[in-house]
Amino acid sequence: MAPPPSEADIATNPGVTLPQGRYVGIKLVDPRRFPKPIEAFHGVPYAQTTAGRNRFRSPQPLPLPSSGKKVVWAREFGDACPGLGGVKKGFSEDCLNANIYRPADVVGSDGLLKDREKKPLLPVIVYVHGGGFNAGNGLERDMASFVAWANAPMVSVNFNYRVGALGFLPSELTAREGLLNLGLRDQQMLLEWVKDNVEAFGGDPENITIMGLSAGAHSVGHHIMYYAQTSKPAPFHKAILESGATTARAVFVPTHPRHLIQFREFLVAAGLEGVPEDEIFDRLREAPVETLVEASHAIWNLYEPSVTWPFQPVIDGPNGWANSSHTGSGEPLIPNLPINSWRKGKHLHIPVMTGFNTNEGTVFIPPDADTNAQFRDFFKALIPAFSEADLDELEKLYPDPVISWRSPPYKTVIPPDKGRQWARLDAAYSHYAYICPVLQTAHFLSTVEDGPNKKPVYVYRFAATGKFGAANHADEAPIVAHDIDVLTREFRVPGLLAVSDAMHGAWARFVVSKTGDINSTDASGGGGTGGINEGAAVVQWPEFKSPFSKDEVEDGKKSKRWLWGDDGDGPSGDTGKIMVFGEGNDERRGAEGQGRLGIPARVEQMTPLMMRTCKFWWARVGLSEGLGRMEEDGKKMKGGLRAKL
Repeated sequence: MAPPPSEADIATNPGVTLPQGRYVGIKLVDPRRFPKPIEAFHGVPYAQTTAGRNRFRSPQPLPLPSSGKKVVWAREFGDACPGLGGVKKGFSEDCLNANIYRPADVVGSDGLLKDREKKPLLPVIVYVHGGGFNAGNGLERDMASFVAWANAPMVSVNFNYRVGALGFLPSELTAREGLLNLGLRDQQMLLEWVKDNVEAFGGDPENITIMGLSAGAHSVGHHIMYYAQTSKPAPFHKAILESGATTARAVFVPTHPRHLIQFREFLVAAGLEGVPEDEIFDRLREAPVETLVEASHAIWNLYEPSVTWPFQPVIDGPNGWANSSHTGSGEPLIPNLPINSWRKGKHLHIPVMTGFNTNEGTVFIPPDADTNAQFRDFFKALIPAFSEADLDELEKLYPDPVISWRSPPYKTVIPPDKGRQWARLDAAYSHYAYICPVLQTAHFLSTVEDGPNKKPVYVYRFAATGKFGAANHADEAPIVAHDIDVLTREFRVPGLLAVSDAMHGAWARFVVSKTGDINSTDASGGGGTGGINEGAAVVQWPEFKSPFSKDEVEDGKKSKRWLWGDDGDGPSGDTGKIMVFGEGNDERRGAEGQGRLGIPARVEQMTPLMMRTCKFWWARVGLSEGLGRMEEDGKKMKGGLRAKL
């Protein structure tokens, strides 16, 4: 363990005083990566260790020092929570820590903003990492870079939360013990810790934006719903959801057969087969953490090819499913089917930015699927409640490229090592798991009646291509962060730098503006980086207006409008407007591409095809929630009626 900071260290390095002690950070000076110096506080704990008696328990608040204020270094990253990477150096159960970044020299030695009379507290951005709830850590996104390239000063935070079986172990027993969704509860404690402590870093506790990618975005969506259904005040004011939503993928109840089977398999893998039920969690807390992480990884490997992932968030409230006797303990974090919470308006009314990448499915789908039967089998395994009629409808919406006499309405340039159904699976899975859930979030938020609850909603599509000649899941992450290490690692990418200027600038303006006005002229965005459009005017990003009627009902009836090839009804007027970033850019493909710069930013309108595909998936969202039986508030929906928009 490093010795505590000396008096000289304290005098020459940035510091912050928190209730649990004083933390001494470091100054990051790297002109190539950062156009201005950044002050960093690494590994600051926001909760107690999750080891020992705290394993499989809700996060515990930090104790206050028994005497005086301890002084500790905050220059090294804290340990990350063990996940699919295993337990190795830099990973441990003492992992609930955060990294905080701010521009250098804006806070004085007394912990107050310099020129406080002239300068307000700084806006705050908190990043929630992705990783399928089984992997990842806060360092996934370079939030120091995000702060450094923003013209307007701000404070950023990234952090770790429990993943895999240690953070998400759904089962009937876990529900009775009140131990569901522990990783989400870690996030909740971090958000409330930031709200309580960020002013010490110069941050404004009344201007906090939360941002997540993938599982992080799913999480952000759950928090948007949770804080609207509790007496607690929300510890954030705006939200950014990148490639994620509460209705994305599957959100089952803990008693869903998939979770019960995976729980039993986990116990067997952990060497606890046959242990009496009342001893299971005691034995799990006593087991070496390596044993549990290895067991978690083993179960993941069983289900990863079919994308029916284990260890996921579940509905933990009594209204989430039919015929349940679950009462649990503590306040439910996901009290109902997410689609029901949307329908009933049980969500915060805050400014939201959300979006997706063109080819979200490429990194998840089986690479060698070659036949129509394999296409159907993939979705039958993914959504067991899919009927044969549903699968027939799916085939019509995404026609088989092997037999179709017309060009299918999806990308068909398939890498030589992929099966003939690869592009088709990408299109269908992208819509199911990411694109249509994102648009569903935007639909519900944008159809709030005019009045004080009406807040701006913005939707984007990231289109710059990389691996596979596609805009893959998470490809936008370093672009948004303006991560120079990634952007210039292998190729000269002036076009992509321009895309990064546009995206990072928009994200920064959203963070800075208290009202979430992404086009605000007084909320400066990203700095120039030598991109092809440096100094160009910012493209105005229109608020999203849903092209769907509020009372439109999808009843699953066959109609020619559901068939591919018929234009049907598309968006009208100024509805369905989306900002597209990087259209035509292929610089990340290197020698495989053509060096096209593309268009940094432009506005497009949703197509009739996009509306049809989302109608199909929205009508079946109930098959991936609760018990997966198209239920609403515990009652079977009559007459085959599908979900309301």
